[in-house]
Amino acid sequence: MMWLAFTEGWLSIVAHRSKPDMLLVRARQARTIPRIFGEGVMFTDKTADYMYRAEIPREKVIEVVSKRFNDMQYDNFKNTISDHEYKYACMDVWHVMFGLQRGVYK
Repeated sequence: MMWLAFTEGWLSIVAHRSKPDMLLVRARQARTIPRIFGEGVMFTDKTADYMYRAEIPREKVIEVVSKRFNDMQYDNFKNTISDHEYKYACMDVWHVMFGLQRGVYK
């Protein structure tokens, strides 16, 4: 699994189980996938842990993520997040990972 934190939202990206040329892009918020990959690709599965999903060709995911790296201008990711709920969630992740660095979970 790959987790990616974009300014617009958090994604979990995994290999598609039955379509090798596709990736399954998953999100916690309905607005995340359309903001990153465009309208019309997302579907909802209310029984899944990540209920917002899209089947996207691997090459498209690579293109979108690569462009984000190439276009990056900021030097502080957290300051680019305008959605307050998402920003607080990212800060929680930051604190947990800081604890990991400090050996809190040994």
